[in-house]
Amino acid sequence: MQTNVNLIESLGPDAARLVEIRFRPFWEYIEAVRHLGESLCKTTFGTSSVSDRVQLVIQEALENAVKYSETGLEEELEITISSSSENIEITIASKPTPEDLERLRAELDWIGGKDPQTAYIEAFKRAADTPGGSARLGLARMRFEGKVELSLDETKDGRIRLSARGAI
Repeated sequence: MQTNVNLIESLGPDAARLVEIRFRPFWEYIEAVRHLGESLCKTTFGTSSVSDRVQLVIQEALENAVKYSETGLEEELEITISSSSENIEITIASKPTPEDLERLRAELDWIGGKDPQTAYIEAFKRAADTPGGSARLGLARMRFEGKVELSLDETKDGRIRLSARGAI
């Protein structure tokens, strides 16, 4: 829980947690959580531009979290949406396999070394050159279309927090 408090504090003195949800990593839950985030942001910010971006980030982040999380009766995902007067932050906590965590680190390094538009275009080209393979577009899409910067926090127990933070 300390990590969530620090994330909220990092958004500024007027930051507030809007919602925090824990659920099993099932594909069927993604749509419901995405709609909840969209509705919450429309209600909170009164504009569809923020809610559309949040919806996209939630969709892409949860799809990755479900696809790459360990499975088991005790496994769960956690999504937190926090905001301040200037920023919004969507954080997804999950427990990926060690191999998937390594791929996530590499992908974040790859897209982080480019401006968002260039990373997105190059990710599309890479996907076209890898038929039948993983497209790996989600993180680049979140950065470019969602207008967020991504960061990764790892814990000793193997859980991660992927955070997407951007201006409102």
